[in-house]
Amino acid sequence: MEKSVVINAHVVNKFFGKFHALRDLSISVSQGEIFGFIGKNGAGKTTFMRIICGLMKPSSGNIEITKQVINISGSHTLKPKIGFLPQNVRFSDNKNAAELITFFANLKNADSKRSIYFASELELDMKNTVRNMSPGQQRKLQLVIATIGLPDILVLDEPTAGLDPVGVQQVREIIRALNRKGCTVFISSHVLMELDNLCSNVAIIDKGQLLYQGSCRTVYEIEIEDIPRGVIELLPEAQKTKCNFVDNKLIAQIERHEVPDLLQVLYNKNIKVFGVKPQGLEMLYNNLIKEDA
Repeated sequence: MEKSVVINAHVVNKFFGKFHALRDLSISVSQGEIFGFIGKNGAGKTTFMRIICGLMKPSSGNIEITKQVINISGSHTLKPKIGFLPQNVRFSDNKNAAELITFFANLKNADSKRSIYFASELELDMKNTVRNMSPGQQRKLQLVIATIGLPDILVLDEPTAGLDPVGVQQVREIIRALNRKGCTVFISSHVLMELDNLCSNVAIIDKGQLLYQGSCRTVYEIEIEDIPRGVIELLPEAQKTKCNFVDNKLIAQIERHEVPDLLQVLYNKNIKVFGVKPQGLEMLYNNLIKEDA
């Protein structure tokens, strides 16, 4: 059964004065998936995430959030419940964690008991004043507040920033648990191995432009000898658009069951193959950024 699309961006552009932050960006995210969003600092990730959450309008284009459109003149009153964890935020309240959670729960007309229990699971000191918390403890508290009321869509900007290895593992499991309950997670992180472990699909952007959208588990690196000119043109039509060459390697964005057929084509063209391996997200990212440089 095909899943419905809950985030659907159509040629989104965003200008800050003369600076072109997002360039014809089109991305779609299916219901119930954990979707990774990757790019350098300044690539436009945070800008796009703020538009998703209704905190900013695009300069042109639009984004459909479960069929409701955000555009340059549209309303930002979103029907779906969206939780947002910004990258750079710090509380300086004299309230303790339980009091702050209750405060935000009241703003959302939500029950605070579940969130307070969630905070205790993350080993937060519920009696310590928020201003005296460590950066890691603050980050956990921010995640708890973002998930108040069990949002339909959870937008996370560097959720594990400032956490120790145990905290990173805890947050990872919480994201998976929320996802199992039906929450769609849109997550940005510089820790590509983390996204490799969590995400079903990713989008990679650079300078506000989309470089890649697809699975991070269906890209294969095929090492071959002496790449002949025009070899891409020798491939079947269905594979031409899925393959490109980087440093004597054929990078194929194909499903696992398609690999034998591609290898057979190379064999039939007398092209020697020395190895095949799934390409990790970090390698895919580095190759794409190198090509775009």
